[in-house]
Amino acid sequence: MDNPIEDIPKIIQFILGSSQKNEKEQKRYVDEITKYYQQNVEYKNFIFYIASNKHSLENFIALNRFYRVFIWSDKTRINDIWYNEETKKAVIEVTQTMRRGIFFWIERRTRLIIKLDLTYGNDGKYIIRRQEDLLQPEEFAGSLIPLVVPTLIAIQKFIFSAIVIGIGRCLELIGCS
Repeated sequence: MDNPIEDIPKIIQFILGSSQKNEKEQKRYVDEITKYYQQNVEYKNFIFYIASNKHSLENFIALNRFYRVFIWSDKTRINDIWYNEETKKAVIEVTQTMRRGIFFWIERRTRLIIKLDLTYGNDGKYIIRRQEDLLQPEEFAGSLIPLVVPTLIAIQKFIFSAIVIGIGRCLELIGCS
């Protein structure tokens, strides 16, 4: 990438690992990933972690192949991109509308924040050395089993929040600050 702000929207489908339906698209995907990612890329989300090592790019590609099995439809909208030239970090806010999992006939919007750490490759262009996907658990669970699981997780969060807030108020009453 020459300019991350301009180039990230062009490669967002590769960053998200969006579906490749046939062998030609899969080969193009691997070629593009190899072009835009460092060989020892580090990847992290709330379920998976790929440590930076000599096989991490291959592992990242394999993980994205696994994701593709569960996505039937994928539409992506970039809401915002932030980039800091000094730290070489980019943050992308994305909304994906997808059909996924068991209930593949239901489309669901999922909001995702992607943090990228960039570095310079051998050709002097930016490449991705670390990617972190930030996603709320109910967003992920809702894409697999809509309605029921997200509602249960939201109720759980509400109950835990009420308990912790209550404990915090009690601590305030007894003088702990």
